[in-house]
Amino acid sequence: MAAVLVAVVAGCGPAVDDASPAAPTSAASSRPAPATTDPATPRTFVAVGDSITAGATDVSQLLVGDRVQGDASWLPAAELESGLDLVAGWAVPGATTADMLAGVEPTDWSADVLVVMAGTNDLVRGLSWQESAADIEGIVAAAGAPTVVVVAIAPNDPHSAARNGFNAALAHLAGRNGWTYLDPWAEVDAGGAFAPGASPDGTHPTAAVAADAGRRIGRSLAALD
Repeated sequence: MAAVLVAVVAGCGPAVDDASPAAPTSAASSRPAPATTDPATPRTFVAVGDSITAGATDVSQLLVGDRVQGDASWLPAAELESGLDLVAGWAVPGATTADMLAGVEPTDWSADVLVVMAGTNDLVRGLSWQESAADIEGIVAAAGAPTVVVVAIAPNDPHSAARNGFNAALAHLAGRNGWTYLDPWAEVDAGGAFAPGASPDGTHPTAAVAADAGRRIGRSLAALD
């Protein structure tokens, strides 16, 4: 099975990401893939997203292979909580779903689960849901993982109603395709905006909130079979 990605992208860039992100180069993990003793039990995952996945708003802090450079990413907590190994990812601050689709490339890696958190920057830039949906389906097809988890985009103060609409459409897309849909933001969701103190800018979670979301994602990954 051809594996996935270049680097996970799961969050926006600066509060409103206007500049297109720099295109990263494909990077596979240097860590050997763990042996899978039970093929029915997921052991590895890859992730795709924007700044919320990268854990930073600086485009120099990409998710490169399995190395998370930003300090506000949900990935470390998800990896620890799930017991699965992050083997690759593509995440760039400011990335749209189209950027993610362009960044995901076949590598020598294979993974059991693909986790996608994508769409905040589409929302900010006024892209249509149809474009976003087609891109997300393309990302899944390019990754080739047997199990797919799509994660709700985070609350967004300037676009709270549109954010809620996007997530409703995302849940429907997941159901139609047989993917798992997960919303780890319920405890900090105030009608589509962040609850007070949960975000420094109304777009990105604090490091503590990102870690809490990561633990929820991790528990869901651990429950997959």
